[in-house]
Amino acid sequence: MVRQVLYNVTLLEGEDLDVTHGYLVIKDNKIEKIGEGTPRTRGTDIKRGFVLPPFVNAHTHLADAIAKELYLGKSQPQVVGPRGAKFRELKGAGRELIGTLRTIIHDMLRSGTLAHCDFREGGLAGVRILRKASTTPVRSVILGRPSKLSELNGLLCACDGVGLPSIDAFEPSAVKEIARNVRKAGKIFSVHVAETEEAQELSFEKTAKSEVERALELRPSFIIHSTWASDEDLLMLKKSRVPVVFCARANSLLGVGIAPILRALRSGVKFCIGTDNAAVCQPDMFGELSFDWACMRREDSGVGDEEARELLRAAMIEPL
Repeated sequence: MVRQVLYNVTLLEGEDLDVTHGYLVIKDNKIEKIGEGTPRTRGTDIKRGFVLPPFVNAHTHLADAIAKELYLGKSQPQVVGPRGAKFRELKGAGRELIGTLRTIIHDMLRSGTLAHCDFREGGLAGVRILRKASTTPVRSVILGRPSKLSELNGLLCACDGVGLPSIDAFEPSAVKEIARNVRKAGKIFSVHVAETEEAQELSFEKTAKSEVERALELRPSFIIHSTWASDEDLLMLKKSRVPVVFCARANSLLGVGIAPILRALRSGVKFCIGTDNAAVCQPDMFGELSFDWACMRREDSGVGDEEARELLRAAMIEPL
């Protein structure tokens, strides 16, 4: 039995991330007790250091790390679009991809992330590569991507669900069938939505509906981005209680817009935080939260303690 006492600690605990100044007792790598003040037994002085719940990175594309900084000098469609540069790099990647994935997962662990949800391209083979690379304590929730409907059942047997690149990835009837079959299997269904202004405008032109509204008709587990969500979209999201995963750094670096985090918070929308493409952003949740906080303060300098707490909850508690 290994027992360790850490004292003089500032802790964030519980679903509301309440601040406690005190100590914690760890037994066999599990927190046995959290207490206020000073413990009666000897321990290690953390010198007012912080102890936080682990991060959950709610949206990643880790395999993109094979092509770091690929986005420089390119637009979002040129990088991650259907014929984007990242897919050429992934197609040419060999055995080094597993090593790259293991390195980036280890980087996440070192920066406090214990779980992530990855949109894994490449069909069944892509899912298996990430499974093979996921050997650390970091839990990989893998959403595969079928290239055709006939692949869906086999894919669902190997992963945690399906993550589509857009609501127009297949014909509307096929997208509905995918969503229905994923739900029937009791797994996760998610989709990129309203990431670009062009996608949102095209959706209105073709269907007289926003991408957010169309996505909600599929009853997803959560949606990704909603960078160009309108106030009406946010109201629909609140009513549906479908969470959004915001990826503010990637949106900005790819030049597609600013994630509406503060508007979502004030609208009562449930949301989580993700780092998105590893070719664009290191999957470091501290860096992501720092950027998110700057975006919120830029929009309203009155943003303070409560908004900061909700932002932390989005990165630690909300995805659970």
